[in-house]
Amino acid sequence: MENNNIRTMEYTGIIDFGNPVYKCIETGILFKDLNDRSYKNDIPELYSCGNEIDGDPCYPINKNITIIYNSKYIESPNKIDYMILSRLQGDCEYYLNYGNRYKGHLYYKDEQKHIIEMKVLWNDFPHDKKPEWLTYDQILNYEKLMINDNI
Repeated sequence: MENNNIRTMEYTGIIDFGNPVYKCIETGILFKDLNDRSYKNDIPELYSCGNEIDGDPCYPINKNITIIYNSKYIESPNKIDYMILSRLQGDCEYYLNYGNRYKGHLYYKDEQKHIIEMKVLWNDFPHDKKPEWLTYDQILNYEKLMINDNI
């Protein structure tokens, strides 16, 4: 006998706003998790979004439904450090391109300190968790362009 009160969810990815998306195996409907995890609550708050991964969340999943997760979103413990490093990289790009090399556009307001903090952050990541979008050589290149070329 089939139980209509059970839904199996498969983690499918994360959208631009940082919300995990799950696909219901039984129905094929996509659900967004709107839990922001600011209170360390790891229980997903699922809202249907039809079959559009970028669609707006519509209705919460029925409370009478039991949810089984084949796979679940797990937030990286390095998430904040990745975000900070990305911000620092963005500052370098702006400084070098549109920012007219103005120190006030840098988070640390000083080229040397800015690069040092980028190196420290990058080196603090475990070997297998280094950012794929920024290499240490790229940081050294920012250093060359921002500091060494100014000397």
